[in-house]
Amino acid sequence: MLYILIAVLAVAAVGYFIYKKVHAASAIFAVGVLLLMIAAATGRIDYASTEFESSGNAFYDELLIIEALFKSRFAGTGMAIMVLFGFVGYMRHIGADAKTVVALSSPLRRFNGSYWLVPIGYLVATLLSFVVPSASALALLLVATLMPALIAAGLTPLTVGAIVATASTIAPSPLEAGLIQAADLTGMTVTEFTFGNVAKATIPGLIVIAFVHMWWQHRCDKKDLVKAGAAAGEADLEAAKHQESDRRIHEAMERAEGLPGFYSILPLMPLLLIIVSAILNRLDIVGFEAGILPVTVVSLMLTMIIEAIRLRDVNYAADSLQDFFKGLGEGAAGVVSLIVAAAILVEGITQMGVIEGLTSLAQASSGAAILMVLVFVIATSVMAMLTGSGVAPYFAFSEMVPGIAADSAVSAPQMLTSIWAASNTMRQASPVNAAVLIVAGALNVNPVDVVRRTLVPLAAGMVTSVVCALLFVV
Repeated sequence: MLYILIAVLAVAAVGYFIYKKVHAASAIFAVGVLLLMIAAATGRIDYASTEFESSGNAFYDELLIIEALFKSRFAGTGMAIMVLFGFVGYMRHIGADAKTVVALSSPLRRFNGSYWLVPIGYLVATLLSFVVPSASALALLLVATLMPALIAAGLTPLTVGAIVATASTIAPSPLEAGLIQAADLTGMTVTEFTFGNVAKATIPGLIVIAFVHMWWQHRCDKKDLVKAGAAAGEADLEAAKHQESDRRIHEAMERAEGLPGFYSILPLMPLLLIIVSAILNRLDIVGFEAGILPVTVVSLMLTMIIEAIRLRDVNYAADSLQDFFKGLGEGAAGVVSLIVAAAILVEGITQMGVIEGLTSLAQASSGAAILMVLVFVIATSVMAMLTGSGVAPYFAFSEMVPGIAADSAVSAPQMLTSIWAASNTMRQASPVNAAVLIVAGALNVNPVDVVRRTLVPLAAGMVTSVVCALLFVV
């Protein structure tokens, strides 16, 4: 219990520092390293979740863990983020991003900044999660494409950020790892378990998230307007939104002036290539699905060639790639630093035994079947919010579900669907979740500001999905 208290105090300290406007990555990193040093001093390193070769000294071993986390985050998701930020930097340099904003925002502006764009944008982004199943990858692509268009169409940056951060949650996809494992545990086919069970619970949950988003973002925008020292009336809110929208559109039109119309497609190329790759893979035409880094490099080189032809100047087109490398640096300093710092903090929380304690609590739960499900759901939600991951909490509990369900009135599919929905919604209500960090970095705001926008819609979707799982899943 003492170690869990230390972990809770560490999380509270991070929250305090961020509230006091301390640089988010710095606060998270400093507290995370301190937590690992406490773990070394108290012999908790045995709870480490990161693989490393022990040196025989606990304090140095913790430094090796930090080194491993730096390497893994920069080499994996971090590198993809940096490359995409570089691509966005190059698109900004040639003005193609402005051309895309003008093209995409033109039809969207017919909504006149209406909050009906929120559920529409959310459901469109959710549909894209079927072909881009990685939450962080989808967030990266939407930051570069959908985000600027929706902001230019009249929505506030934090409203659009909330849409992007919650794009990949509980879409019932038979390609999702958790659902594949759940189907195996219940002896069903993946499609039978996903569409015959999970969809009955999560589709209502997605609809609820979409419309609670609309209400909650409107409410938050009005509160933010009051904080900024303005009036809180509907007319004031609409005037502020239209003023910002008009400014962005005017700026985009100026930067896009003189560029060919097809340049609006160039920033979308990575997303289009990933979608095409996914479709071809589903049709068994190709044996792989392209990742963000390869398609971004291809898109970058094609754009450079197009620029060289348009300008008839190969030297200038090649020299402009320096903006790609500047973007790499911006991605590393902004988003990737947050992701690395968050990984270090999560490792410290894990070594304090928080995850093990919550798992033990759920295993020890007894009594009414519904109460057991609630204990599992709450424990999973807390773990997801602490770690920013939906995978770890779900897999921590899923293996024990069939045995528990055999002796209770609640079926294994009901339990598994509830746990999966809880872990995959509440992970994006975490300030250390990758998608939240990507959005926070892109908007240059604290991750807590993004979580304030995502927590209520996701909690509503989670509750809806759990209730529907108990009512409609057999």
